[in-house]
Amino acid sequence: MNTRHTGPSINDWKQFNRHVRDRKIPLLKRLSDFSDPILVGGCQRSGTTMISRIITNSEGMVNYYFSNRDELDAAQILCGSVEYKPNGRHCFQTTYLNDSYHEYFEHKGEYKLLWILRNPQSVVYSLLNNWRRFALTNLFEACGEKYLGSLQRNLYRIVGPIAVNRLQRACLAYNGKVSQTFELYEKLGKDQLLILDYDQIIASKEIFIPAIYKFINLNYRAEYSKSIHSSSRNKANKLSRYQARIIHDLCDPVYTKARSLISDFK
Repeated sequence: MNTRHTGPSINDWKQFNRHVRDRKIPLLKRLSDFSDPILVGGCQRSGTTMISRIITNSEGMVNYYFSNRDELDAAQILCGSVEYKPNGRHCFQTTYLNDSYHEYFEHKGEYKLLWILRNPQSVVYSLLNNWRRFALTNLFEACGEKYLGSLQRNLYRIVGPIAVNRLQRACLAYNGKVSQTFELYEKLGKDQLLILDYDQIIASKEIFIPAIYKFINLNYRAEYSKSIHSSSRNKANKLSRYQARIIHDLCDPVYTKARSLISDFK
């Protein structure tokens, strides 16, 4: 794929924040340039990369990846930090929007959005064990910090991450991101938004993957489901009893409420 940076070279999310997010550049600035795009969102570590890759590599879609960082490639194209000429239909992973999710509403009707939920035990485990410290801090400050009490929030702003343990940060970040489901459901119609649960997709891929393709108006082939695997479904079993209890108490109410909005395929 032939792309060229229109500004400073961006090789990671720290640089993206510095050159794009901190400068208040709209993250979906170029979305309107694409014809019938598909967006995949939800909380990080919820299977959005897997779904995005399957769709991107489907017949009728454009594989625009220009590095080994799929979502960062999408982010740079959509904000205009790389020169890119749209040609064909694209699928963009957009979990990185975080507190800029309101931009979905600024482009209402221009795209299809797949919003993926996943149980908090698996997500929080992954945030704690499979993610860089910067990424968790960034997600917490964008989506979870506002859920702190005023005293703890002021302390966090004074002394930084040591004021809130990593488990609490991960739980509140999860809650903040998943809570976006409610506003998306309220403001986007069922023709534009499809809410799914990762664990259901894995357990019944012969039902949910064809349903996804029907929603996005793309021809489905049985071979697409072969990329779906269940190797990461047991992450929750690796949590300590203490961690599992904290996650249950803090996150399950939000997850349960969000799951009540899952799209009905009957």
